[in-house]
Amino acid sequence: MLDRTTLGAAVVAAFCCAPVLGVPQAHASAQVRAAEHVRVMPQAAPAVAAARPRKGALIGTIRIKRMHLKADVRQGVAQKVLRRAVGHYPGTGLPGRDGNTVLLGHRTTWLRPFNKLDRMRRGDRIVLRVGRTTYVYRVSVKRVIRPADRRALEPVPFHRRSAPHGQYVTLISCTPKGSDRRRLVVVGKLRPKR
Repeated sequence: MLDRTTLGAAVVAAFCCAPVLGVPQAHASAQVRAAEHVRVMPQAAPAVAAARPRKGALIGTIRIKRMHLKADVRQGVAQKVLRRAVGHYPGTGLPGRDGNTVLLGHRTTWLRPFNKLDRMRRGDRIVLRVGRTTYVYRVSVKRVIRPADRRALEPVPFHRRSAPHGQYVTLISCTPKGSDRRRLVVVGKLRPKR
């Protein structure tokens, strides 16, 4: 379960670095300095922590045809991770396990991996490749939420206090471009192999 008291700070710290929320660059550095003094990562349970990748470690790649996206996925949502990859939110599921794999990416700066996230439609494929294994998710939900709304991080997205049931991937970025007023959330569910 995620530590909800630090969750808001983590999302703000991850997104106030300008790219994800689209905050003008002139304001980004002051916000980043302020965010660096906040504890941003929730602590994982000790048994789970040992299995977690180290900060910045390459987890895999993400491909989304509709967005013309192919990008690395790295552990963490710190500024230095999001500058070069899509970030995996610590404390959320990993691909191949029940639960919700939450990924954050910028829309307007650095690599801009989620620049076209607003174009996603129900049924679109989100492909995560981890090692030699490929996971194919189909988009089932697209929502715009307030920054403090943490329901997208639940093991079953948007179901409060849910137990892991099924495998999900949740993509989060800012919206509209150039603003930090809302978050755009796209949820995909793993489709079983036939």
